[in-house]
Amino acid sequence: MSTEIYSCRDGQELKQGKLDYSDIDDRETAEADAKRRCRLDPAIKKVAYYKVAADGEFRLFFSYTNPHCRPAPKAKPAGAAVRRPAPKKKPAPKPGLLARLRKSIGLT
Repeated sequence: MSTEIYSCRDGQELKQGKLDYSDIDDRETAEADAKRRCRLDPAIKKVAYYKVAADGEFRLFFSYTNPHCRPAPKAKPAGAAVRRPAPKKKPAPKPGLLARLRKSIGLT
C-alpha cells in the first residue's frame, strides 16, 4: 500500500492541490509530516493522506487543517515585466569659448 498526500491552498479544492506519494502508514507520522509541511509553506491550508491499495481502492486515513494559514502570494502574469522609468538625460553642456567665437564669426 502506498500513500497519496494532497496539499491545497486556501480557496483551492483538495484534488486540485499538489500531489505527493509516500510510504507513511500511521496517523502519528502523518500528523507530524502535515505539521512539517505547513511550517515549511504557510500558504498550505489543508493536507490529506489517502491509503491506496494495489487494486485502486483508496481511503482517507488522516486530514490536517492548518490553523495558521497565510494567504498565498499572488503570482504575476507570465511575460509581464516590470517597467522601469527611462533614465533622465543630462542637459547638454554649454559651448566653450572657442565654439562661441566661431559661432559669432559664422564659421560653423
